[in-house]
Amino acid sequence: MKEEAKYKTTLIENAEKTLKALKAAGGTSTSWDLKLKLRLSGSALYLALGRLEAMNKITIMPDELNLKVSVISSKKDND
Repeated sequence: MKEEAKYKTTLIENAEKTLKALKAAGGTSTSWDLKLKLRLSGSALYLALGRLEAMNKITIMPDELNLKVSVISSKKDND
């Protein structure tokens, strides 16, 4: 059970870092750019993106060989 908690904590941290990097990039980036910037494995990045999309914080659209990831702006997301 301890490993599951560590895994979930890591997933949450990766999602938070991904959202922060997206906001710093002006709200839009490609999955490739995020992977390089955050130094995450593809699996870790896609799990983080999936979590953020499920939380309605981002949208993901195909963009040639990559994914275009955009932050969904909300009125209380002014930080």
